[in-house]
Amino acid sequence: MKRTLLSVFVAIVAAFTSQLAQAQSYPSLPQSAKEYIEKHFKGYMINHYEKDTDILDVEYQVYVTNNENTYKLNFDKKGVVENIESKSERVALPASVIPSKVSQYVRANYPKTKIIEWKRKRNTQVVELSNDLELEFNHRGDFLRIDD
Repeated sequence: MKRTLLSVFVAIVAAFTSQLAQAQSYPSLPQSAKEYIEKHFKGYMINHYEKDTDILDVEYQVYVTNNENTYKLNFDKKGVVENIESKSERVALPASVIPSKVSQYVRANYPKTKIIEWKRKRNTQVVELSNDLELEFNHRGDFLRIDD
């Protein structure tokens, strides 16, 4: 019985280690996405990544983690970041991923909040704050409106 349990445990650990090594290498992720992760999430471990393919499009979801939090990053088929989300409302996104003009606006007008999500849309970008407000900006970072 003990040998069986030990064998099962060893098999589970081996499978987990293999998946972790595969996720860290993320071979199908575009180079620009790899460079983005290395630049803005240096020292983070890649938990998991997925390549979502449909008839006309490809998207990548990458989960990176450190001791504080996990972040979910979405990239398009060219490796351009489309969305970054903190999985905890208590932990802000890294400052380097938020355009400076957007970050300045939020600090000036909502100083007690944190940016927990950033989305790039066709002609705009949207940030979600820790108080559940969503703010919409144009592509240059000029404030447009509170998004509801």
